[in-house]
Amino acid sequence: MIFSIYCIALIILCSIPIIFIKLKPNFFKHSNLKTHFKIFLYKLIIISMFIYIFLSNLSIPNSKLFIIVGCFIFVFFHFIEGFIIQNILTKHDK
Repeated sequence: MIFSIYCIALIILCSIPIIFIKLKPNFFKHSNLKTHFKIFLYKLIIISMFIYIFLSNLSIPNSKLFIIVGCFIFVFFHFIEGFIIQNILTKHDK
């Protein structure tokens, strides 16, 4: 039960940048690599803090599974976000 709540909360947290990209695509049309790097670092810090706070507050004995799943969800949504940004940029170039 805790694992499913953890996964759902992490999926919602990782979906926020994708929703932002869909709502404000013009922001990413004119941004450079430095902006993308900052956004990536902010996401990484927020997701890592979420995983740490979730694990430390609940004292979960099998923390390795939670860390691996959290990293997998982060990477999966980062790839989805990259494909969406790539699609926006290629439409902008045409």
